[in-house]
Amino acid sequence: MKKCLFFSIISVFFVCILNIAAVHAAGPVDACNVFTKADAESLFNEKVTSQKAQKVSAPAGNMCTYSFKVKGSTYSVKLKISTSEEIKAEGIFVSARDVFDRQKKARMSSADMAKKMRNIPALGDEAFWSGFDLWIVKANYLLFILAHPYLPGSFANSEAMEKAREQQDLNYSQKMALTILSKMK
Repeated sequence: MKKCLFFSIISVFFVCILNIAAVHAAGPVDACNVFTKADAESLFNEKVTSQKAQKVSAPAGNMCTYSFKVKGSTYSVKLKISTSEEIKAEGIFVSARDVFDRQKKARMSSADMAKKMRNIPALGDEAFWSGFDLWIVKANYLLFILAHPYLPGSFANSEAMEKAREQQDLNYSQKMALTILSKMK
């Protein structure tokens, strides 16, 4: 009877440990489940006309793309999520942090790109805006957000339009990031 109780306690202990490990494992993540069609429609206040989920490489991960039609043109938003496990298995980079650091360093080494680059506080462990897309590293996850929705308004020149586009894209990317990161706690 004591042996049976002892083995039962040990079994329960190992089941609990395995479940905790499984919850914290950084395996592949379905990007479309983290930022859903409903999330996209709510954020952009537009109906999604197409959704595409795909496996991607360099770095390995999963991407979700939502497209919207506005005034005859198509606009999209993309989320790529890579885990350190996927990245390491691909054999090019070591981890999510490794990819993030290399991307940041590459952009900082280009005078033109460095001008547009901004560190973004309070998103994940670290984040930067490249002037075009948002990169976030959080624990063993690398997030890449590319938001290019419809830009309303008229502008004095193309420079003013590009400045407005960059600010709008950054604002939408940050809002997306907050939604995504709240689901990845």
